[in-house]
Amino acid sequence: MLGALGAFVLWLIQIVGTWLLVGLTIVTLFLRTSFSVFALARTIVTAAVVLTLTYRYGLATDGSFEWVDAVIVKYGLMAIVASVVLVVLAGVYVLVGPPGGHRPRLVRLFLIDGGEVRVPGPLSVLVLAGATTGVVAWSMNAIEGYGNAFVRLVSAILVLLPAGTFLLLAPFSVAGTIFNAGNAHPALPSLAAPFVAAGAIVVDRFSGSIVATPDNLKDPFALTGLLITVTLSAVEFVRLRGRGHGLTRDTEPVGESGPTLIGGTESVAPAPR
Repeated sequence: MLGALGAFVLWLIQIVGTWLLVGLTIVTLFLRTSFSVFALARTIVTAAVVLTLTYRYGLATDGSFEWVDAVIVKYGLMAIVASVVLVVLAGVYVLVGPPGGHRPRLVRLFLIDGGEVRVPGPLSVLVLAGATTGVVAWSMNAIEGYGNAFVRLVSAILVLLPAGTFLLLAPFSVAGTIFNAGNAHPALPSLAAPFVAAGAIVVDRFSGSIVATPDNLKDPFALTGLLITVTLSAVEFVRLRGRGHGLTRDTEPVGESGPTLIGGTESVAPAPR
């Protein structure tokens, strides 16, 4: 009796935990203090390339479980690349801050005070996305081991729905905003995006592709996407520097009025030092 009750509680934790973490992560991935056309363009380019190749050549895996497993493995590798890039740039962002501004900058990487509302910083979003990926992987592995076919089917449906949504939306958001790094400083996404894109190409090259793209087309598509990402990021960074948003010792992002995805308009006050 206790064994059955314990198994049910564990099953409930897996299902509820997956839904809660996926929902929270998706919200934080799109919870931005300002709208960036360049971030949106990077997201659209990434989505267009991946979805076009998937539609044209199909997936390299068979079945939903195999696809989820393959995506999770690739996510793990790409997350390492994105994490290294983001952490290095975050360190640079803190180190080049003005005298007395190192601690406020470090705080902004984890929690951002937007005035009426506080939003998680890029490092908090990164940790949450990593935890969500781990829980999804844990839930999927547990479901595959269920002996009852009906329980396995119901559990798979309950987990695949949020897991699939997360695995589809997360990479497109990260490609554009790099875990909403722009919430901490407008220049961080444009600096990080090219390195993350290049790292993703290397990971895809050596870990195997999820999409069954012919070998003779993988490199041209990958390099074209990288070139577009680098171009968009370079133009964005030059524009930001011209408006006083450079990542320098004596410069903090200057607030501008603009649309926001968390309600209202962005404050015109400069970011805290």
